Amino acid sequence: MSDRRRSTVQAVWMLFLARPVFRAVDWYASYTAAAAGALGADWTDHAQRLAVLDARRREALTAMSALSATHGEACAACKGGCCTEERYRDSLVDRVLQDPAQPNPAPRSLRSKTREAHIEYPPLRSAAATAAAPPDYCPNCTPQGCTLEPADRPIQCLAYHCKASVAPLSAEECASGIRALNTLMSVMIRTAALPFGRMGD
Repeated sequence: MSDRRRSTVQAVWMLFLARPVFRAVDWYASYTAAAAGALGADWTDHAQRLAVLDARRREALTAMSALSATHGEACAACKGGCCTEERYRDSLVDRVLQDPAQPNPAPRSLRSKTREAHIEYPPLRSAAATAAAPPDYCPNCTPQGCTLEPADRPIQCLAYHCKASVAPLSAEECASGIRALNTLMSVMIRTAALPFGRMGD
């Protein structure tokens, strides 16, 4: 891969997609999926299609994680600050993709270590690892970075980027990140729409 420097416009576009646009898509997909659940949707009816979408999710998350080591370094440097804010770490969309039969529709929050007892939401750190985690870090973040494999992290953990994580990216890495973000947002929208019979292809 070339080290060609990315342009300011490219960096701004990636930040725009990774922050306001992604947040809007996350909000839409989360509430649409929750509405489907309230209407009695059975996600196991869509298991085959969800498996295809989950494969796309995993591929895109792996691509995001490969952008630059500095993404993990930026997260470790701020102690997983984005993950300890007053918001949930994942959504119903994350969980039905990993397990259509998931038993609990409530959002998972890893900012509170007491919520680590939600063992039905794999993957979670062991009790010993959680107890040993630095108290001012996200429960899954250490000074060396996230302890979860990229494809197992909630979508927002890798989709979200800040100036510190985008600044060192090359033009090619920015382009890869933009493609991955578009894939992730498409997966989220299509997943949430499945019970309503839309965008199933």
